[in-house]
Amino acid sequence: MTLDTHYVELLVAHRPAKPRNRRELSEMTTLLETLAANEIPQTRAMERFLETLTALILQYEEEIHPGPNASPPGVLKYLMEERGLRQVDLVPILGSKSYVSQILSGHRPIGKEAAAKLSKFFRVSEHSFL
Repeated sequence: MTLDTHYVELLVAHRPAKPRNRRELSEMTTLLETLAANEIPQTRAMERFLETLTALILQYEEEIHPGPNASPPGVLKYLMEERGLRQVDLVPILGSKSYVSQILSGHRPIGKEAAAKLSKFFRVSEHSFL
């Protein structure tokens, strides 16, 4: 595989990474729109870079704004994002940092007791987490 130096230059110049919050999402979306709006035919490197930005944006949106068949961790991530919460903010509710981390990563299901606590905290149905 040959190294596409123009693509590498774009990566170094913009350092794309999956957005962690709405501000980063907005910045990445603005960059994507600006680059895509260029009326000059895109180089292969630029097309590849735009695909990379698009994939990162879609990945963020799927995790934070899950579809109708959302997983319980997806719903929890969405609610946390909407309220500007971090994992550490759920520790007083759920009991431990590792438990919160395991739930959000999907490695541990949300139990009925935890669902009840989250339901009360977020003011949503317990079924959102089960």
